[in-house]
Amino acid sequence: MNFFAKTFKGLVMALVATLMVATTASAQYRFGGLLMDRDGMMSNDMYTLSQTSFGFGTARSMAMAGAFTSLGGDLSALGINPAGLGMYRSNEVSISPMMGFHGAKNSAADWGENSMSRFSMANLGAVFNIYEGSGSVVSVNFAVGYNRVADLNYNYGYSSISGPSSMPYRSINDAFVRQLGQGGVFPGSDGTLNYDLGDSYFWGGMLAYNGYLLDVETDEWGDYWTSANHLGANASVGHTVGMESRGSIGEYDLAFGMNVANKVYIGATLGIQSVNWDRQIYYSEDYLYDSAPVYGDGTPLPDGAAAEWMDYNQAVDVDGAGVNFKLGLIYRPLPSLRLGAAIHTPTYYSLERTYQSFLSSNFNPAGDTTPALDDVGENSWEFSSPTRLMLGASYSLGNVAVVSVDYERKWYNGMRVHDVPNGFDIYPNEYRQEFKDNFQASNTLRIGVEAKPLPVLALRVGYGLSDGALRNDKSLYYNRPLTYKTDCISGGVGFSFGRTTLDLAYQHLSQKQTSYMLYYAVDEAGIYDTASPTYTTDLNRDYVILTLGYRF
Repeated sequence: MNFFAKTFKGLVMALVATLMVATTASAQYRFGGLLMDRDGMMSNDMYTLSQTSFGFGTARSMAMAGAFTSLGGDLSALGINPAGLGMYRSNEVSISPMMGFHGAKNSAADWGENSMSRFSMANLGAVFNIYEGSGSVVSVNFAVGYNRVADLNYNYGYSSISGPSSMPYRSINDAFVRQLGQGGVFPGSDGTLNYDLGDSYFWGGMLAYNGYLLDVETDEWGDYWTSANHLGANASVGHTVGMESRGSIGEYDLAFGMNVANKVYIGATLGIQSVNWDRQIYYSEDYLYDSAPVYGDGTPLPDGAAAEWMDYNQAVDVDGAGVNFKLGLIYRPLPSLRLGAAIHTPTYYSLERTYQSFLSSNFNPAGDTTPALDDVGENSWEFSSPTRLMLGASYSLGNVAVVSVDYERKWYNGMRVHDVPNGFDIYPNEYRQEFKDNFQASNTLRIGVEAKPLPVLALRVGYGLSDGALRNDKSLYYNRPLTYKTDCISGGVGFSFGRTTLDLAYQHLSQKQTSYMLYYAVDEAGIYDTASPTYTTDLNRDYVILTLGYRF
């Protein structure tokens, strides 16, 4: 028995138990999954936007897995430890273009695009030596620059089939049935269900009704929703998913660094972030019958009443800005030993979110049965990312080699939501409790080595590991694919031609993510009324970075 068949069998057993212990009239459900809860920014969206495990920078720093908390003398110090700017004794400008290659590995059969490539800018900046002295303050430097903080580009797609059961609880339409009924959303006396309700939480079900996939029936308890008039109990359901994500977080930095007696280096950075994250989510169901479509009791559906397919499309765009502050210190107790520390305050984000959805089905020959719904009004979200503490140590073997080790602690359980749009039914204090209950501090280790077999040649390697920040067993995080582990392997080469430097680096990131469902309705006892199969999507990212620098 394959994975999806086992999953579906388990769900059927859960459904039987549900029918034995509860009725639709009394049960209360929670809803979610990759395709649902798109009406607002959830805690897992904020978790994703707050992840900067390895970040980006110059080719030199990326070749050494970002282990630069104690090294300095590189423009990546802008976004890691600004105290490293104090080591400059001259001016420098550099540019670091980057090519990214992204791939996805799914637990189901691949469908559509599961890879992509993008050109971007990893780092761009300049540092200016504005003061040289002979006293305790040896030098002061000022820097401006841009650092790419997070890459939000990826594609993945897959398809699978759920077999028939004695009850039609295999489709997202059945989750819509429970959602609309629990919300008390029913058509008007003329049978129309208009979109002026204003709450995008119910849009999926409303689209399904206007796409002729759902109906309202009446029994002794009153009106109730059903999909049984269109989805035969003997239908297998094919699930096809396509996710396309585009975007990034970039940071514009203003910083200074100071050298005190060639022993102590201090620095500070003001970072202003730009956020752009656009997602297109395509979901299709195909209803496959090996005989005439029937109700649960075996009665045939009327001719032409059976659904054959549906397409559900959603688009989510998030744009906005954030601001943070970084303080750093590097101490040289010995000429060959450097100890560094930096603290990054939470980034305070103010983001605007827009949402669109539409649905098609076979009941219109053109396949265009609903207009697009657009949630483009005032939709402002304000939240703070975790605090970051970075510690590092590096040791130099003369001018021949250097070894650098960094440790980072990041408190995801301390994230805070400050404001949500008017009318949204999850409040900041509820987000706070969710972060506390489900997330914890993460640990990141970075190790980098640089060797110089020749004065003009540098060879570099790096390794990093981030353990994620999920407080509970990862099997409990089935609402979205969330990264719980990231491995980094990197390497590079550098050349020095007098005042000019040329560095090339390669970095590979492997991101392990939690298994997740596409949709579900689960009651207070934790029993699923309906749910999709469970899927896993892991991401691999490869970057090639070139840095051209000039000192003057």
